[in-house]
Order: sequence, then structure tokens, then C-alpha cells
Amino acid sequence: MKNENEMKELALFRFSLIAPIVSDTYRESSKMEYFRNVANKEHRLPSGKMIRISNSTLKKWYLKYQKGGLDSLIPKARMDLGDTRVINPDACRQIGAYKSQFPYITGKMIYRKLIEEGYINELDVSVDSVYRYLKNNNLTKNHMPPTECLSFELEHANDCWQADTTVGPVIVVDGKKRQTYLIAFIDDASRVLTHGEFFFADNAINMQTTFKKAMLKHGIPRRIFVDNGGPYQNNQLNWICAEIGIVKIHSKPYYPKGKAKIERSHRTIKDKWMNAVDWNSFHSLEELNKAYETFLSKEYTNFVHSTLGITPKERFLKDFELIRFTTPEILEESFLHRITRKVTATATISLFNISYEVPQQYIGQTIYLRYQPEDLSEIYIYEGISGKRLHCCKTVKKIDNAKRKRRANINYGNMDGGQHHV
Repeated sequence: MKNENEMKELALFRFSLIAPIVSDTYRESSKMEYFRNVANKEHRLPSGKMIRISNSTLKKWYLKYQKGGLDSLIPKARMDLGDTRVINPDACRQIGAYKSQFPYITGKMIYRKLIEEGYINELDVSVDSVYRYLKNNNLTKNHMPPTECLSFELEHANDCWQADTTVGPVIVVDGKKRQTYLIAFIDDASRVLTHGEFFFADNAINMQTTFKKAMLKHGIPRRIFVDNGGPYQNNQLNWICAEIGIVKIHSKPYYPKGKAKIERSHRTIKDKWMNAVDWNSFHSLEELNKAYETFLSKEYTNFVHSTLGITPKERFLKDFELIRFTTPEILEESFLHRITRKVTATATISLFNISYEVPQQYIGQTIYLRYQPEDLSEIYIYEGISGKRLHCCKTVKKIDNAKRKRRANINYGNMDGGQHHV
């Protein structure tokens, strides 16, 4: 159980390098050419260290994934790959975060912030060490590429989906005003809104609910393009995408132009619908989402798009034979959240302040669990980080347990030489 997070991060790192091959989105003339191009570049491990990967290793990871899925990319042995000696992994990750948020921050300022926030000790790490790290990892000002903004469009439907959240109307529910949020996915090539839904919160669970419904209706995208907000930047979503075989791409922080199509669709929805509706007549999310679906059907999906020259629906259906679908059962399994818990002496575990009963055989052990975040009535025990489902666990019913007759651990065959007395 030790180093579980590192194991997951390394598996996702390996998948990120072979993802274009898995999803058939590479632009090279062959897979081997893609592997050679990747091998010629340096890559940052989850620990922050920059390394090179040989094309034979990349090919091995790809073949493993083809045979055993994401599970096969989980490291089985060493976990010290990529550890740094002078600057610890947490500090390396934080340096990357600083440069992402503040592209022109100086090395001296990074050094000062690392000390102030407790990532490094001034006695152990010098400012020169930070300068060397920035230089070796191409994070200096001289290595920063110029900002470029180009209009683009993917060739086929489901080549890429863009996702984003926008603030919706305020509606009155049970006498109280409630702010709503619209979470939506749009197909880059066809402009079809694969699914959008209003919620009372903009969070990871609602985003994943929208994502799952979009795939049930319109198939599996090869890529998704999202921002760096909490609903889109979390390990559960990383694991979901890697297990299904989807490349997840993040837009540049504070640079919304990269997601122009989903931003434009939000504006169209507000101009043509939201801004001309009396929201006082809506009293539930169900009513709001039903009206939204009606608008999409009558005013958006089936109307000629000014850029495409045809309706989004017609453009999407042109590539229908290229679209990959999967079963609802596989999607449900892929969207289960993962966590570990240690079983108490009373054969229970706790998840979000809810107690669940588990088989007695797991007392004292740390077990792997998966659960539906929107339905915590039951959770599931799995074999290993990624394996087969072993048990379904229900919530604890203490009153029922008090009425249950306990079995004594008595071996009657050893009593009086095995003779029974009446």
C-alpha cells in the first residue's frame, strides 16, 4: 500500500506519452516515427525530474497497455525513479506551479517563496540550486516560447471535445434563490454540444456526470480540452481518461482563447436564450434542464451553423462510422472513484462520515475501494489498485446487528474425543 499515489502518478505519466498512439491522434507517418520523436525529447516525471525515455521503452508501454490496459502501466518494483537529491519533489512541483501561474517570476523570487512556504530549508538548498533547476528544465525566460494564437479546427467528429463551466441563472427553489452553473462539452469539428447540464455547484462530481452522459450519447472522444480549474484538474478525472483511452489537454492558465468554441457556444446560449427568459417561472433543476434541451434541439443543434454551412447534427453524422462507442456498464465502471481505507476491529470502514460493513476477513487490512460519488448507498472492494471486484459493501445497520445471533468459534469435533452427548 506504500507509495500508492506515486504508483498512480507514474502510470498516468506513462499513459500520457503513449496516449496519441492509443487514441490514434499522432501526426507522424508511423508509430515508430512517433516513438522516436518522443524519445528525442526530455519529459518531466511526476517528481519534477527531467528524463529521456527510449523508443523501445515507449513501445513496451504501448504493447502492455494494448494487452492489459492501464493496470499494466502501474510500476511493480522501484518507486525511487525520478527522485531529486538537492530539491525535493514537492518543491520541484511547486516551482512548475509558480512558473505556470507567473511566467515571468524570477529565480530569486521563486527561491524566497519556496522558503517562506516551507518547501525548502535555506540551510540545505541555495539559490544557485534553484537557478540550475530552472535552466536544466527550460524554465528560464530565454526558453519561454512567444505567445501564439491560431484558429484551428479538428478534422473529424470526436477528435476533440472542449469543456467549460459558465454561470447560469438564479432560480427560486422552495422559496430560496439558488445560483446555477452550466457545465457543457462541445465537439470541436461539428460544434455539437455533446451534453450540457445545469447544477447548483461547479465541482468535479457534476463535471464527471456531464462527461459520462456526453459519452453515452455521442461516443468516446479522442481528446478533451479543459481549463485548470478544480473540476477539471484532479486525479480521479486523470484516471478515468486514462482507463478509457482519452488524452486530456489543459489550456494555458489565464488564457481562455484556447477554448474559443465552448466559450462562443456559452455566449450564443446566453444571447439567444438565457437573456430572454423569465427565470422566476423555474422552480427546479429538472425544469431548467428540460427547457435547455428544448432550446438545443430547436435553436442550436438543428440550425445551420454560419461557419460550417450545415447544421451541427449533420456535420457530426458525417463521421458517424469513425465514432467509437462503449457500453454503459464499462462507462459506469470507469467512472467509479478510487480510494483506500483500513478496516477497523469491528469490520467497518468510514467514507465521508458514513460507516460501511466489510467481510470479517479484512479486519486490520488496508483495502482498495471504488464508489459512485453521486450514490454512496454501497461501495465495492477490489483486488489491488486495479483488479476484479470482490465484494459489495452496504452501510452499517447497528440496530440490525444488535439482533443478529453471533456464531461461537467452537470446534465441536474436539470435545470428548468427538463423542456427542444428548
